[in-house]
Amino acid sequence: MKPLNRRLLIEVVTEQPEEGAFFVPTEEKVEQFMVASVLACADNCSQDLTGKTVVIHAFGTEEVIVKGKKYTFVGENHLICVE
Repeated sequence: MKPLNRRLLIEVVTEQPEEGAFFVPTEEKVEQFMVASVLACADNCSQDLTGKTVVIHAFGTEEVIVKGKKYTFVGENHLICVE
């Protein structure tokens, strides 16, 4: 899928919980931000971030299923930072 209209095609990075002294139930945890890897950028994005790792607002993602495959997009304006 090729993103359009200043969107990025991303793959959300699921971080493995670190073992420690405290346990936080996943039901209680509210994620405001997510880490993602950029798979492709729309041609009209301000920069080509393909292959970069980004931090995004969790509420800004759009999920689309086409022919059984799930694609996750985020608007360029929902980026917080890039690595």
